[in-house]
Amino acid sequence: MKSPRKWLLERPVARRPRLALKLSTQELGIASVCLRLEPSSPLFRAGVAETVELPLDDVMSPYVMDYGRWQPEELRFVETHLPEGDCVLVDVGANIGLITRQLVHSIPRIAAAVCVEPHPGNFAMLTRNLVHLPLCRLIQAAMGTQDGELRFYEDLRNAGNYSLHADAMRGTSYRTTIVNRLKATEDRLLAELPAPLRQAPILWKSDTQGCDEAIAVTLPDDFSNRVHSGVMEICRIDKPSFDRERFGQILERFSVRRFGDEPDKNLSINQILEFSGGTDYRYADLYFSRT
Repeated sequence: MKSPRKWLLERPVARRPRLALKLSTQELGIASVCLRLEPSSPLFRAGVAETVELPLDDVMSPYVMDYGRWQPEELRFVETHLPEGDCVLVDVGANIGLITRQLVHSIPRIAAAVCVEPHPGNFAMLTRNLVHLPLCRLIQAAMGTQDGELRFYEDLRNAGNYSLHADAMRGTSYRTTIVNRLKATEDRLLAELPAPLRQAPILWKSDTQGCDEAIAVTLPDDFSNRVHSGVMEICRIDKPSFDRERFGQILERFSVRRFGDEPDKNLSINQILEFSGGTDYRYADLYFSRT
């Protein structure tokens, strides 16, 4: 005869396998899973990448389990706004590599990718999720305005919300670790690439929960001038100041400037700077392209 506790648990999860997985993994202390992908998934590549490793959170892993992809709107934008010829993908805040993996699978024109991720657990999954892509160079560090070691904040509910800024954890449970930070320079990002690719057009993706603008203004003009298109996250949280005038000058180089929730509305520089300066705990993905 089943125990009352086991019977009460089985009833709500019998037809909800994801809930059953969540309850079981919480009970057993399991932190990640290996998901078998459908061939239609942009994360799938036959013979070499038929599974993906996911952290067990309440945001990222449920979405990938349900849809077999992650942030498909970013993939669509980049595919629509490509430069001519070979290009390099730079992914700052690469997390476990889902965006890079989808883009490299879908866009043969990406000849190399540079992925930057400071968190040791995420970096281990990033390494495993991209092991079949030797064109990817991986850097275990945060990028910022200077070198050093910093406290890193980890949202316990959302594995995509890790940040160097405590305010990104507003209203949620978190833990911390210490990570290495490197000053954002062209050499640190591109030096290990073959010489021709160090001058190739760049596809940019950054998602750092509050450091995106500071990283952009720290990189030199020679680098910024080669960025053709991309996506960066703008966070309205309490974060260190950055050179707003230089950030505006960088944005002026792109004729397409849109927030992800309003993809048909082009933005002025002042609108972007005004949004970036807020602290009311909102986020927006800024899509930009020269064409």
